[in-house]
Amino acid sequence: MNQEQRKIYLGINAEPVDPSAALVENGKVLAFAEEERFIRNKHAVGVYPLKAIEYCLKAAQISLSDVEAVVVAWDVEAYTDGSLRIFFDSLEKTWPVDKHTKSWQNYMISTHNLEGIKNVHYKKNWHRYFGDIKQPPVKSVPHHFTHAFQAYMQSGFDKAICLSIDGSGDKHCTVVWRCEDGKLEPLREILMPHSLGWLYSAITEFLGFQSKDGEYKVMGLAAYGEPDQEIFAKLEKIIELSGDGIAYQLDPSYIHYGSHSYSGRFTNKLVKLLGQKPRSPHEEITAWHRNLAYAMQKKLEEHVSRLVSWAISETGIHNVCVGGGVAQNIKMNSMIFNLPEVKGFFAHPLSSDLGTSAGAALALCMRETGSAPEKLETVALGPEYSDEEIEATLNTSSIPYKRYDDITAPVVEELVKGRVVGWFQGRMEAGARALGQRSILADPRDVKSRDRVNGVVKFREYWRPFCPSLTWESMPRYFDKYTEAPFMNIAFLANEKLKTDALAIVHIDGTARVQTVRLEQNPLYYRLLKAFESKTGVPVLLNTSFNVKGEPIVCSIQDALRTFWATGLDCLAIGNYFINKHAIQ
Repeated sequence: MNQEQRKIYLGINAEPVDPSAALVENGKVLAFAEEERFIRNKHAVGVYPLKAIEYCLKAAQISLSDVEAVVVAWDVEAYTDGSLRIFFDSLEKTWPVDKHTKSWQNYMISTHNLEGIKNVHYKKNWHRYFGDIKQPPVKSVPHHFTHAFQAYMQSGFDKAICLSIDGSGDKHCTVVWRCEDGKLEPLREILMPHSLGWLYSAITEFLGFQSKDGEYKVMGLAAYGEPDQEIFAKLEKIIELSGDGIAYQLDPSYIHYGSHSYSGRFTNKLVKLLGQKPRSPHEEITAWHRNLAYAMQKKLEEHVSRLVSWAISETGIHNVCVGGGVAQNIKMNSMIFNLPEVKGFFAHPLSSDLGTSAGAALALCMRETGSAPEKLETVALGPEYSDEEIEATLNTSSIPYKRYDDITAPVVEELVKGRVVGWFQGRMEAGARALGQRSILADPRDVKSRDRVNGVVKFREYWRPFCPSLTWESMPRYFDKYTEAPFMNIAFLANEKLKTDALAIVHIDGTARVQTVRLEQNPLYYRLLKAFESKTGVPVLLNTSFNVKGEPIVCSIQDALRTFWATGLDCLAIGNYFINKHAIQ
């Protein structure tokens, strides 16, 4: 096929947090990357994804002018024709919308209408970076449709219930969809300001963490909390069952509409309600803080489970998939999976806004060409480096190394000694989880390995669990109820065998957030797990992302080397090359 015949779509997420880019052709994601990986600034706040776009174009061997269209995951038409302005103005009829929120509304309208979108891409970024080239047209797909389309179409289900749930997108906060034969129908729409995502972010910042980064910490901390009826009663003043007995409604005066002295995510009214000052980041975490995290997590699960159960009873469809930023909540995903009426479950690993670049491009590609997305098998869609490039970098850096025909051999040998190994192989994976391309690995049989990873490499909070990678066929050995989980975004209740074999990766609540690995999905990583099993009898490895706290996952050879030498990592397996600090004289 010559270049003129190809129809390649460039999806861009240029929002202030987690900007990204993706290229799609014939329903297949050719390349995807987050800007943070290239500029080494976590979440790349306020940065346009020029490096990510440049990588994607290079990976497909095309130029920006070869792209059929650029697509964004917003209802640009509604921002342009005044529909969103009318919606925003209607909110004031019910609530006293504050100046900060009005300013945000004006910003969204001015930057997400057609002229604003073109200005962001064409005038502010493309001309100065790519020069005077032919500008592809900018098209759009509504935000929540993008989340739901991506989750459903890449789930592998013929039909499913899908929840798209996030802070907000266009005018929606949660949408329940009926998905069948490649078509999506909204069954229930929950509009601003009724946002579970906003509430969860508010509690995240109240507990002293950063929203859009610390929600994982609240989720992990919740496992250490206990039911506190006083806290539950206070949260019920903020969020409650709606009049129809199915949905939920929020009182936004605790979140956005009012005076803010501590955070843009919650008002002073929330502080007064909870009866304690917000925790500062360096303050001790008390039992009350743990119980607040527990209560928030339970409230999220309560309202989501009711929506899921209602949708299943309405449609008779028992498969469920989830998209949107809240779908990153592992405990919520596990709760949905364990509902008795749920038969199949899929949470998209790129469910937050960083994944909308791929989701919107997939949706537009299907709309214009009829090519449906493939079932998601991998998110290893980023840069990769040849052995020649790796060896040249090691030689230039005067780093002692050994080359192996089978890199799994020295890795297993060092892991069983209790060593911590950096693992850098193939194309960089997308999203928040390391999945065997940019990982830090340790022996899961001893909790000392976990503590050492935390103490000398990751520098994370004590309550955040580490996760296992294990072979798919070993799942029945360790779990009584499970499903395939190749993207580490759902947890299952571990049985006693896993606690005996790999205690370091079992969370305090008795669950393990697993990554199942098949030979055909990641052959090298699968062979490593099998080699470790041959040596120890345990087909499991402790797997965490190759980075230190506060930094993005490593992308390049240089990133890997910097992190390796700056931390307590013992060894580095990079391509077919092995570096062992303990062997260096």
